[in-house]
Order: sequence, then C-alpha cells, then structure tokens
Amino acid sequence: MLDRQEEKKIIYKLMRELIAERRELSKQYYDLKKRLDSLNTLPNVPNIKKEPTTTSSLIEKEQIQERDAFHRKYKSAHYLPFDRVSKNILSILKQSPVPLSNKQILEKLNTEYELHVTYQNLSANILPKMLKERSLPIEKSCRGYWQYHLPKL
Repeated sequence: MLDRQEEKKIIYKLMRELIAERRELSKQYYDLKKRLDSLNTLPNVPNIKKEPTTTSSLIEKEQIQERDAFHRKYKSAHYLPFDRVSKNILSILKQSPVPLSNKQILEKLNTEYELHVTYQNLSANILPKMLKERSLPIEKSCRGYWQYHLPKL
C-alpha cells in the first residue's frame, strides 16, 4: 500500500500527463479546424484532384484504426438482457405451428427482432436456460428443435 505522499506524487504526475495530452488534442483540433476553414474558402473546382495532406490523412488513418480497435474490443461486450431475448424467442415459437430448429430461431431473431446473438450462445446458453426456467413455456421436441409448450387445462 502506498503512503499518502507517494500517492499524491502519482496523482499529480497523472494529472500533468492528462493536461499535456489535452493540449496536444487541442492543438490537433485547431490544426484540423484551420485546414477545414482553408478548404471552405477555396473555390470548388471538381476536375482538379488535390493530393491529401499527410498530416490529415495520417490522423484519419489513426482515427479509423482506433475506432476499429474499439469495436473489436467491445463488440463482445454488447449485452442483451436475457428477459428480452427469451420473450422474443417465446413469441417466435408461439407463432410457429411446428417446432423450430436452433438455426431457424436464430434467423428470425436476427431478421425480425434485430437481436444479434451467436448460434453458439443461443444453442449452448440461452435455450437451455429457458428450458430450466419453470415460468417459460418452452420445451425441447427433439434434438435441436424447440416448441412452445401449451399449458394443460
């Protein structure tokens, strides 16, 4: 455990780094704004192809790479509530007169309800969990096929 003085030094150091980073971002922002203003003041000539400046193209490439890395990192972090998915699956099964396969359920979830779950997650986690829930009227008709369970009167 750090003592107070060491912790204060670390916090001050981090704050200085954040300020320096913010200054650099502000500088880049104003450079881009200045470039955009200069582009807006130039006459619009459609036939002349201009070479992109290296600084703006490098910044754009970096931004694209950062955005792609962010999506790759957090793509799996997208969370769909079990209640929402299970209710939609129940609706799909209730509307169907015949039992549906995992693949058919997945296709309907993706197209009609725009819920993007993986086949693996659906077949290994969601449907077995729904089967264990006593309050959800779902049953497995045979391997890989599911149907809505009508309550007995």
